[in-house]
Amino acid sequence: MPNAPIRDIAMYYEEAGSGDPLILVMGLGGDLQAWALQVPALAKHFRVITFDNRGAGRTSAPDRPYTIAGMAADTVALMDHLSVARADVLGFSMGGYVAQELALAHPERVGKLILLATAPAIDGYGRAIVRSWIDVRRSNLSREQLVRFTSLFLYGAALMDDKERYERAILTSVSNPYAQQDHGFIRQAQAVLGFDARDRLGAIKHETLVVAGREDILVPPRNGEQLAKLLPKASFQLLAGAHAGCLEHPNEYNEAFLSFLGAGVKKPAGVA
Repeated sequence: MPNAPIRDIAMYYEEAGSGDPLILVMGLGGDLQAWALQVPALAKHFRVITFDNRGAGRTSAPDRPYTIAGMAADTVALMDHLSVARADVLGFSMGGYVAQELALAHPERVGKLILLATAPAIDGYGRAIVRSWIDVRRSNLSREQLVRFTSLFLYGAALMDDKERYERAILTSVSNPYAQQDHGFIRQAQAVLGFDARDRLGAIKHETLVVAGREDILVPPRNGEQLAKLLPKASFQLLAGAHAGCLEHPNEYNEAFLSFLGAGVKKPAGVA
């Protein structure tokens, strides 16, 4: 299993496919397994690099303060370890925060940006939710109870109405052998609470696709719309599903990602 000595941690990562590098950055509480429905499609066209952020999955979880800028520095260090000079970056939720910081601090290392189910800053609504999640993590709820509580903010009505599919999603999370430790979640959540890039986003000149889910109640579409307006070269796309729309409707999301990145698009006859 590939582990890299990254700054003050050992980072777990995986690679799939070949071609130009594409880095996927996961969100709060998640690990790289959550990209399972994206990697096979994207790896047909790119060298896809996924990893567990500090505090999650198989990466070290030091119990000291985390910042979004620090997680962006982790990402750059992984790129250095893998000899990746420049990559397109897809960031989901908190990973979208990390992607923004990466583009701001190291613009030469980033190609195109995809910012999924994310925002330019955490608003008061999101702050209240994340603080409640921290409180829940500090409670004595079981792993299954935590997963079921969090699921209310992740999935749309169609998935939750499908009892078999919903219970399968719950079981997958509960049975994760690399479930995040409580302190790792809390440290990540505290980093999320400290993020605000609104006054700096004008400096990001990268071509960017901002994607939001119509039913997202964790990071409502208004956040994505605001983000796209603050970025000089951004387009906004509203797709089906809730916060985890890329898991609910993987084909639709993968098609949007590939189209923006210039892959998987059929060229007209006679065009080289």
